[in-house]
Formats: sequence, structure tokens, C-alpha cells
Amino acid sequence: MLDLLVKNASLHGQTGTRDIAVAGGKFVEIAPNIEAQAARTIDATGRLVTPPFVDSHFHMDATLSMGLPRLNESGTLLEGIKIWGELKPTLTPEAIKARALELLS
Repeated sequence: MLDLLVKNASLHGQTGTRDIAVAGGKFVEIAPNIEAQAARTIDATGRLVTPPFVDSHFHMDATLSMGLPRLNESGTLLEGIKIWGELKPTLTPEAIKARALELLS
């Protein structure tokens, strides 16, 4: 059984619709008409299906550093860069590793 089956999806560069089968967190088949049981089925009704438009990355060296050495009062990138410049000389590999491990635990 599939975890997810997306039916009738439009895909970039393809004519007609396709079905997208997902099992174990991976795409296992993309084809015009997949006949299979799935825990969840979504009918895309011809809508475009794409990878996310978000670059979901983070910086392990900066994790859990909010307020160090001070808060970014303006919320701007320029102030954030200035604050990071103030913090950077005080960083140690051990402190970076400890914060990263705390985040991941």
C-alpha cells in the first residue's frame, strides 16, 4: 500500500495529467493512471504540482543564538549582519557544537 497517491496532477513540461505515488517518503512512480491503494489520496484536479519554492536550510553555527550578543531591534538584515559581526569573534567551536547538538536533541 502507498503512503500517498496524488491523482490528476499537472507537471511542468508534461502534457495531460499524471498520478504521483509515494511510499516510504520517496516517489515510487509517476504515471498517467496509477491504480493502487493508498493511505491518503489527493485529487489535484489538474493543478500544477511542483517542488517547494522555499529554500529550507538553516545555519548550524547560528542556531540558538538569538539575543547574542543582543537582539536585532530593527529586524533588518543589515542590523543582523552587524550583530553577527559582533558575535563572531567570541564564538568557539565548542559553543557552536553544543548549540547544534541542543537543537538536534
